Amino acid sequence: MLINVDNPVLNNIYIKIIRVILLFLAFATLINPKFSYSQSQSAPAGIGKIANIIGKIDIIRSGKNMPGEKDSILYETDEIQTYDKTAVKLLFNDGSNIMAFQNAHLKLIEYKIKQKAEAVNDVKSAIDVVKGKVRFFVKPQESENETGKVDAKFKTSNSVMGIRGTSGFIDASIPGNTQVIVTTGTVQVTSLADPSKSVVVAANLYTEIVGNKAPTLPKAIPPAILNKLNSDAKALDPNFRLDDKRNNNTPPGKESGSTNTPGNKLGNDKSANVSPEINSGVTEQRKIIFNPDGSNSVVSTNSALNDLLVSQGNNSLRPRSYADYDPIKNSLQQISDITSQLNRQISQIIQTNTSYIINKNITINVNSPSSP
Repeated sequence: MLINVDNPVLNNIYIKIIRVILLFLAFATLINPKFSYSQSQSAPAGIGKIANIIGKIDIIRSGKNMPGEKDSILYETDEIQTYDKTAVKLLFNDGSNIMAFQNAHLKLIEYKIKQKAEAVNDVKSAIDVVKGKVRFFVKPQESENETGKVDAKFKTSNSVMGIRGTSGFIDASIPGNTQVIVTTGTVQVTSLADPSKSVVVAANLYTEIVGNKAPTLPKAIPPAILNKLNSDAKALDPNFRLDDKRNNNTPPGKESGSTNTPGNKLGNDKSANVSPEINSGVTEQRKIIFNPDGSNSVVSTNSALNDLLVSQGNNSLRPRSYADYDPIKNSLQQISDITSQLNRQISQIIQTNTSYIINKNITINVNSPSSP
């Protein structure tokens, strides 16, 4: 733009226009400091996507709920909310995944990925399991020549888990109670109340954190509980076990929760052709004996019984953790003690009466004149 110095009127108009433009730019910059270059900035990169959904789920982004759909892109700080009879599988850019089952709430607090070599990345992530049950698979970053650093953390209301290439389940359905079940690899579980209290949980073991207490020593996973969790995961992804097989060197048929025997190929597995719903129903009807604490116990996961308890308003009677079995075991022990005490008293009464009769007979025989 050229200013005509010979025309003062036009010069004043040009100067006023330039001033208005400069004032507008200055005002826009004060409101949004990124205004001057925001147009050249690309949208933030997604950290993953929704791989599968059962029912309705919500993505909470910047405080606003939006319906989640298959292949929806996920971003750092997103939250995931599932509802009754719904579930979702999240697939992350590094190949890791999370399954969130019904009435779960997750916060994707942090996710950073940096390529180290071809097909190998350094990954750092943090996920808050606010409530509900989830299955996690953290993919190891390894190749023939390179090994990437994996720093994955899961947090609940009373614990934090450090995971480096492994899989398992986290149950935070009950407030103040967390169960961590490891199916492959190892997980370090630490109490939030006291970081000095931690345990390392290996494959096929589980630990429980109740309130501010330290994590329990790892124990064998009860088959009834693991079968139910695997059944839920299979309904969402029938091929979820492939992650476990890639994640360790366990021989086929020996994975945690597997019922296959060596030599039994997938083609011969009758359950492979059964729908997840039917297979889940069969599993839940089983009564399995296990020894979590050295004693034999029988656990029934009959869904019809659970539904009946719920319909009668007795939802609290449904066992959710091993702590729920303690009152039952204590009551049975008290009954057993009372029964033993009654048996001892009855035996003493019988022995006393028998002794009295014998003594009386002897007295009669000795004192009778007609006795020979």
